[in-house]
Amino acid sequence: MEAGTGRQRLQLDFSADAFKRIEDLRVLSHASSKAEVVRNAIRLYDWYLNTVKQRDAKLQVVEGNTVRQIELVF
Repeated sequence: MEAGTGRQRLQLDFSADAFKRIEDLRVLSHASSKAEVVRNAIRLYDWYLNTVKQRDAKLQVVEGNTVRQIELVF
């Protein structure tokens, strides 16, 4: 744990393509850092697993008058 912050450091290795995707997501989301992008991705994955998968719920995308059911595959 880093002294006085209550945080722990985790070092991750990404391919060049994955690293670029994270940077592109940082810019698109106006995140302050790549770490923020990763934290947000973890929050979203946690929500997905606990809300959708655990309850056997369905996700939908609504575009105008069109509603499509979607399934995320990881």
